[in-house]
Amino acid sequence: MLGPLAAYLPTPRTADGGVAAGVLAALADRAVTAGADAVAVLGSTGGFAYLSGGDRARVARAAVEAVDRRVPVVCGIGALTTNDVLGHAAAARAAGVDAVLLPTTSYLPLTAAEALALYRDVAAVAEVPVWIYHNPRTTGLELTVDDLLAIAALPGIGGLKDRGLDADDVRTRCSALLAGVPAHVEVGFSGDALGVQALLAGARTWHSGLAGVLPRPWVATAAAATAGDTALVETWTERLAPLTALGARWGAMRLAGPVARHVGLDLGPLPAPLLDVPAEVRGDLDAAVERALA
Repeated sequence: MLGPLAAYLPTPRTADGGVAAGVLAALADRAVTAGADAVAVLGSTGGFAYLSGGDRARVARAAVEAVDRRVPVVCGIGALTTNDVLGHAAAARAAGVDAVLLPTTSYLPLTAAEALALYRDVAAVAEVPVWIYHNPRTTGLELTVDDLLAIAALPGIGGLKDRGLDADDVRTRCSALLAGVPAHVEVGFSGDALGVQALLAGARTWHSGLAGVLPRPWVATAAAATAGDTALVETWTERLAPLTALGARWGAMRLAGPVARHVGLDLGPLPAPLLDVPAEVRGDLDAAVERALA
């Protein structure tokens, strides 16, 4: 369903904290025009955890309208309780999204058994394919390949978004997942730097946060990986390295605003208590963006 590159959009905000739907539409159109194979909203980069249910629904509707069926739209539905997840899933489905993305969001980290139950309960009624989102850095839950395979076997699961510690770990996990998932379940990996290694290892999709604000370099890198051009992948990876290193340190959600300003878009304020990247980092960030766009 998704293709080689899924671009994860940040959620632009108005001065009073509402959703800036027009800016979101511009981000979605830029991603599609640049060649992204799917657009995703309300992931980690989209700050889903900082938005009300009404704002989430507005984000989903704005993205679906802007994309206008040119590529699939994936919408995050993470929440602390299964009941809230089901509510977000219903709103996303009503907005017309093509798939939903479910992280194991929690204050008390879930167990593998609780995660399995969550995906089982949601996938059974979601009415659109559910993507597994494995993000141990944020959720505190480290799922093994066997855990992910058990979830992937559930009815209603359409794909998964895994991550690895380094390139070797990505390749190892990717190979094991590809060997064990049902044929219809799409294997993908996140990571603005490492996700491309999964494409080279045979994964279907690279899920990228920074691609949501600066899509063209990531589209080019994904295309090189899909073509098996490892030399070109290495060239692009080196070019993007200063930016992806900053993303790993500060998070794509914090970087999205200053990066977007380079392409003439104002994403508005971050939700308090989050702060913009420090002033002393801005020079390095500007240079990294210019290098990525060179």
